[in-house]
Order: sequence, then C-alpha cells, then structure tokens
Amino acid sequence: MKRVAVAALAIVTLGACAEGDTVDGSTQGGDATATTTSTTTCSEGTACDASCVDLQTDPQNCGECGRTCVPPHGTAACAGGECALAACDLGFADCDADVETGCELAIDCQQGGACMTACDSTGGLDCTDPCAPSCALPAESCNALDDDCDLACDQGAIPGCRVAVHRAYNAANGHLFTTNLAEAQTWGLEFEGFFHLYVDAAADLRPFFRCAKGGTGNFLFSESNDCELTGAPLLTVGFIAPAPVAPDLPTCGAVPLYRLRLAANNWHFYTVSLPERDSAVAGGWADEGIAGYVWPAL
Repeated sequence: MKRVAVAALAIVTLGACAEGDTVDGSTQGGDATATTTSTTTCSEGTACDASCVDLQTDPQNCGECGRTCVPPHGTAACAGGECALAACDLGFADCDADVETGCELAIDCQQGGACMTACDSTGGLDCTDPCAPSCALPAESCNALDDDCDLACDQGAIPGCRVAVHRAYNAANGHLFTTNLAEAQTWGLEFEGFFHLYVDAAADLRPFFRCAKGGTGNFLFSESNDCELTGAPLLTVGFIAPAPVAPDLPTCGAVPLYRLRLAANNWHFYTVSLPERDSAVAGGWADEGIAGYVWPAL
C-alpha cells in the first residue's frame, strides 16, 4: 500500500484568558472611536473570546485560549488539554497514532480485491483493518493446487474432482485398472478405489491412457499419446501427476504409482504399495519405475 505525505498538525494560539475573567471588546473606526462592551463572567470554565470554554476538552481552545487543534485529514478533539484525533475523514486512516500527522494513510484497500496468499493462491482482500489489510484464504477448488494454504489439495471430496480407479485381476488376463466398477467386477475385482485420478486436466496433470497390447489380454497404462509407439489409446482413464512430480504436487498427498512388467507374457502391473512392488520384483517382475503420481483418496 502506498502512503501519502501529510502536513503537520496546525496549532494556532490567538490569546489567553484566566478562569473567571470578564471580557471587554472594543473596536475603532476612522478618526472616531466606537466602543462596544461585552462582559462575560464564567462560573465554570474559562472565558475566551467572549465565550466560556473548557480548556481540557475544547479543540478550539485546547490547554489555553486560542490554541486550536487542526489534524490533517481528520476531526479534532481535545483531551486533558492536549490535542487529540476524534475521527478520520472518509478515505483516510490513522495508523501511526500520532496526532501531529493526523490521518496520514490514504486508504487504497478494495474489499474483496484480488491478493496473493502465503501459498501463492489468489485470495480476497479483507480491509476490516485499513492499517493492516489481510488476504482472506479462498476455498479449495478442483485444480490440483493448495488453495487454502493447509499443505493439502482439493480435500473434502469436491464433487466431480477425482475419480476412483479400481483394480481387478484374473489368471488369464492379469491386472486391469478401470474407473468402471462393473467392468472391474466382471474381470475379477481385487480393490475398489485402489487409487484416484483427476477427472479433468488441472495444473500440470497429464492424461493417463489405457493402451491395447495386441494378443496379450493385458493392458498398458501410460501418459504416452501413442501408447509408447504401439498405437492409439483406447481411452483416457483420468489425469495423473507427471513424473518427475511438479514441485507443489507432493503437498497434495500424491503417491507414486509403480510400474512393473512380467517378460514371460508381456503383462504390466501397477501398485501404490512399495512392499508390494518389492515382492513383485522378488517374484520375477521387472521394475519399470514410476508411472506417475496418484491420489489414495478423493
């Protein structure tokens, strides 16, 4: 926020009278002298300029007669015989608590305006305290990012954000990974909701394709849009975080999806379990690295 320079507090002293004084006023004009007498006797307070005032509270006679308080961009007050600030003009704020500078801050905070949060998401300005506006955190949205700065992404089961991928197996065809529960049950359901993918593209996510492996009865799952030179994808299962993972995605709770291959029948197998991967390797499967990063829950 920008601050503006302001003039110092103006204090003007016109004269002084003692408590209980009687005031006479005289005027002169031309060669003749005309005298008008006005007498003010104060039973309480002090007589100043034909008026009874309280030098402790009168901003026009603060501490002494004629000592006027004029705070920049604000309304004057007098407290205990010292100049004070009663209120700020519209569009200004007092942030330094210094009566001499008055309301020194020209407010340029726009309630609800866009601002950047601590985790680089876009929030809305809260101008409740114009001297220290804050950036209100946004709600989570389906974007594979941490919107509300809690080191998690898209939590709360946002409808239509992520889709469950089921794992199925049969001895004739090996493993299948599908979002279609009926298909998984027909194949031989092993785990319902084994991992989760995004329904649509977001952030740096990539499509995760199902690819045919001619004659094997098994499928290859890959980011490759030509199924690793084997042909066109059969369908898009969902959207996966790429490998290597983007810097902000691990905070979203993404976990590695390990890819393995059995040379004897050219089958592929995928797991989110490191112990299961190690067991498969011990059983003769070749470790082909990480296929990408997926989510264990909606």
